[in-house]
Amino acid sequence: MAANGPNGSMEPRTVSPESLRTRPRRRPLTIMDKERTAELWLIKAASVLGRVTGAVSRFSASMRVNEVTMLAAADELEAATREATWWMVTNACPGLDLGGRVTLMLNTCTELALTAQRAIAGPYANLEAAVGRLGDLLAIIDFHSQTLDVW
Repeated sequence: MAANGPNGSMEPRTVSPESLRTRPRRRPLTIMDKERTAELWLIKAASVLGRVTGAVSRFSASMRVNEVTMLAAADELEAATREATWWMVTNACPGLDLGGRVTLMLNTCTELALTAQRAIAGPYANLEAAVGRLGDLLAIIDFHSQTLDVW
């Protein structure tokens, strides 16, 4: 026979209102709370996203140097973007709009890095044909960065 009461006694258990409360009630989040939470998330994300925007700047500058420098910058951008994407997975953004914009920027950065790597070292490497596409991708990333700066 199993014990009913406290400390394994056979006494019947008594239930008090205090024992039913497992945690205090939280008030529902207001719009102000959600905005503040998104701002705090963006502050935490700043260091990770800063590495990505720094890598984008170095990639942009490398386009004026040579292919080897450009390939190294593309590799750095890919690594920084991969790290930021993983950070986003483990630290979900509370605001859908903000998270969506960051995800779009990171996806564009990934596409930029892969396009550059394939244009330089791929089996059908043709950097001259890809320069226009790389410039377009840099402009899109710049737009996303400016939007996040205003946020």
